[in-house]
Amino acid sequence: MKRELGGWLLLCALGVGLSSLAAGRVWTSVRYGAAAPVELAGGELAPAVQPLALAALAAVVALFATRGVWRRIVGGVLALCGAGIALLSWQGVADSAARELAARRNPVGAATQSVTAIAHTVWPYLAAAGGALLIAGGVLAVLRATGWAGMSGRYDRPGSAAGPRDDKSLWEAIDRGDDPTEER
Repeated sequence: MKRELGGWLLLCALGVGLSSLAAGRVWTSVRYGAAAPVELAGGELAPAVQPLALAALAAVVALFATRGVWRRIVGGVLALCGAGIALLSWQGVADSAARELAARRNPVGAATQSVTAIAHTVWPYLAAAGGALLIAGGVLAVLRATGWAGMSGRYDRPGSAAGPRDDKSLWEAIDRGDDPTEER
């Protein structure tokens, strides 16, 4: 189980890292005539990729703090974050989005000249690959995470597994002369 958990953690870290790194890089350049190209970053073409990568990182950390069915829910959230990253990355490659954004960044060039070239880099595809890794990590967590090790309950209050006790029952225990913090 430790190897499986380690592999899952590596898979998710690679997905988050790849998506985050790609979001800050130039995805597309649009050239108007002989002028310098307008370079468009992933954060401009798909602004939600970076926040989704951070949400996926939070889900990875949250998996260690949860147990049981909550781990499956966190795995589902992780898969959804990956799906969002992959979908937005593919949409960011669309020529229409690049033309529109480049026209807003260079209105004079767009008004006086036509687009002569649109070039895409490898970064949006790497962001989509990072999203695919996160989808795989989320699905794996949904299917297998209930058997993985989690955070220790070593410092939990004794008796906390039976459920939280309210203030009234604690005061009643003190009135009876019992120590409510003592192990049973």
